[in-house]
Amino acid sequence: MTWFTFMPLVVMLALSSALGRTRLPLHPSWSARLLATTGAMTAVAALGTGIFVAINYAATLAPSAVAHVPEWALFGDDAPVPGVVGIPATVLSAAGLLATTRAAASWLDELRTARSQAREPLETEVPIAVAVPGRHGGVLLSKGMLRTFTATELHVVFQHESSHLRHRHHRYAAAGALGAAVLRPLRPLNERLRLAVERWADEDAAEATGDRALVARTIAKAALAHPPPAGPPAGPAAGGPAGPAIAFAESGVVERVQALLGTPPDRNAVTGPLLFMGNGFVTSSLTAATLQLDQAALSCLLALLALR
Repeated sequence: MTWFTFMPLVVMLALSSALGRTRLPLHPSWSARLLATTGAMTAVAALGTGIFVAINYAATLAPSAVAHVPEWALFGDDAPVPGVVGIPATVLSAAGLLATTRAAASWLDELRTARSQAREPLETEVPIAVAVPGRHGGVLLSKGMLRTFTATELHVVFQHESSHLRHRHHRYAAAGALGAAVLRPLRPLNERLRLAVERWADEDAAEATGDRALVARTIAKAALAHPPPAGPPAGPAAGGPAGPAIAFAESGVVERVQALLGTPPDRNAVTGPLLFMGNGFVTSSLTAATLQLDQAALSCLLALLALR
């Protein structure tokens, strides 16, 4: 093992940190794609690096077990992994896997609850609208929103939530939240990603209604009607941003309203796809390096040739 083992992860973390603190000059749809891809790849790279270091540390402790470990899972040298590196890697990898499992279980429970509630309006006077993905999902509204919003404003809400469902924004939210659950430094990126997803739906609603000011007023009205949070979000029924069910006007309201009152963003028909593909190539290559997929592929190729 050498310190180059950690180099791809360090580069990924630096890239994620930079993107989490930078306002990308792109249409929100391309910003969301870039951020979601980077966050997910960084989380996989972190878990992959930790797991491979842990495997090699276990091989250091029990050299006789090396014969039972696939060759591609080893670093390729006989240098032992010191405990000062192996122990933290093992503990952090286990913690990351546990956090991922708990987050996934929490989201599944949240979605089941939201889907069971989506059959009728929520019994609350707080204006709530949530996009609930899945076959039995849809747009979950509260009676407060139905009573206090006009038909035109409700049209804006439905267009916004329909954008979330149509583009499967819950997958973007889940990718960002998983990264934040595994690595605390990814939390700014997750917040920026959720803002990009909301801005994406805002722009779709503005295009569908043809009135950007109306969409801005509707978002501001929903945000102002919400009481200040007294504690952590309690899931979709409370409009919480913790899981994949995305609530209307849940975050970045001021920035979203300012953007809607300004000039519509460029579609980035050329720069968007180019940046996305370039980012995907870089992040996937770095992630493959942390997972040692090149060694795994070579091992599989040699095994196939031997079978022939």
